[in-house]
Amino acid sequence: MTLINELYRKSFHIFLIIIPILYCYLGKKISLTILLPITSIIVGLDYSRRKNTKIQQLFVKIFSKILRPHEIDGQKLCGASFVFLSASLTFGLLPKVIATTGFVILAISDSLASLIGKSIKSQPFFDKTFAGSMAFFISAFAIVIFNGIIFKTSFLFYFFGFFCALITSLVEARSSLFEIDDNFLIPVFFGFSMGVFNYIWNFI
Repeated sequence: MTLINELYRKSFHIFLIIIPILYCYLGKKISLTILLPITSIIVGLDYSRRKNTKIQQLFVKIFSKILRPHEIDGQKLCGASFVFLSASLTFGLLPKVIATTGFVILAISDSLASLIGKSIKSQPFFDKTFAGSMAFFISAFAIVIFNGIIFKTSFLFYFFGFFCALITSLVEARSSLFEIDDNFLIPVFFGFSMGVFNYIWNFI
């Protein structure tokens, strides 16, 4: 994918920040009432590309500029499907502050990592570049701090958030090891890591 196409894709990515904003405004119940049907429709249409040539051709015609090569043939779900699947899962199961933080990290940190990694020459770092991974980590922790202030969390949120942002940046850099789409892996891994840390602390 060229840098121009990556800009198109990540512009769409950053626009997705509206999802956690609406979640905070509407609340969990209403948000999931809207989000779950949308997720079902998107995943259903995406999956139907495998068996319906017309849907596949229309899909590629509309979204060709933001699709990665492995998403074009329709044999795998595209990034949008994984975005909405991860939102439905994390918003449904995790506390609001953790779920929204993980999703904003996906929207912003993943975009910055990709754009900086492709535009700045840097040494390789696992599957990515060092510059891209540093951009991911720094922006992810900045998002943790911002959300911590907005939600008036305790110091533990920042403490756990630092380590989860660091670990998630490493996971993102080595995402091929997991064979899971970044759009699902990043918010789910961050969110459930934070949840586990929080559970262990409360248990102790």
